[in-house]
Amino acid sequence: MAGKKKNKEEQTRKSKKRVGTKEALEISESIQRPTEAKVTRIEQLKSSAPYGIALGIIFAIALYIRAVLPYKSVFLADGTIRFGGNDPWYHMHLVHALLHNYPHALFYDAHTIPPYGVYIHFGPLYDHTIALLSIIAGLGHPSSHLVDVVGAYFPAVLGALVVIPVYFIGKHLHNRGTGLLAALIIATLPGQFLSRSLLGFTDHHVAETLLSTTTILFFMLALRSARAQNLSFKDLNRNWHVIRYPLGYAVLAGVAYAAYQLCWPGAPLFGAIIVIASIIAYIAEHIRGRTVDYLTMVGITAFVVE
Repeated sequence: MAGKKKNKEEQTRKSKKRVGTKEALEISESIQRPTEAKVTRIEQLKSSAPYGIALGIIFAIALYIRAVLPYKSVFLADGTIRFGGNDPWYHMHLVHALLHNYPHALFYDAHTIPPYGVYIHFGPLYDHTIALLSIIAGLGHPSSHLVDVVGAYFPAVLGALVVIPVYFIGKHLHNRGTGLLAALIIATLPGQFLSRSLLGFTDHHVAETLLSTTTILFFMLALRSARAQNLSFKDLNRNWHVIRYPLGYAVLAGVAYAAYQLCWPGAPLFGAIIVIASIIAYIAEHIRGRTVDYLTMVGITAFVVE
């Protein structure tokens, strides 16, 4: 009896030891996992750094072409700021009117097409952004000259920013090299986009380009992420880790598209293109026998947000 009791005690000690060892291993692994994740993130940052630097250089080139080269033709020697056409002058007129009555913008201009006046058909976001930046730069009380300076630089900065979504579209469609090449092309390509994103051409067209490109980027990321994770309606109730990236990107796509509509009333045409592309994707996925839940979830989320 004493021998059996002794054996049981030894077995109990061994089992406790095994449990303790197992727990120690689990704790060790749980400590090690974040460390490995940190190392992986650091390695990713190191591998991405050269491309980030290259993209920064391309952005600087784009800004130099748009803001520095035409500087003397916009900022004249007598202190005058010469905007690049009728529409830029009119936008600055709206910005000044907005600042005099902030935050109330003009939606009907009695001084245009006299004696009838005209309703302003484009959205207020572009002018509101210039006004807000002017208020920030002027610490709440921007001078008329400061407002004109902000307005003159605004299209050049937006034009240079377009290289960022273009890079990421190229990166996710093919690779980082493709993204850099696409960014360099859009930064230096002559034509309508360049002419409408120059210093002093304060018109909403450059904002349309930036926001529509950003919309496409986030739509693309949402669809790619949702398809890769085989997103379905069942995941809405039980798997937040699966839905957070696809729906997060879809929300950002909706926000970008909403901002686009607040700049230009022709934005629904762009939305129609997305809808047509989605219908084609629906048909193609159905023919292949794949689920179309992810298309529905991404599309509904984006368009509800906008």
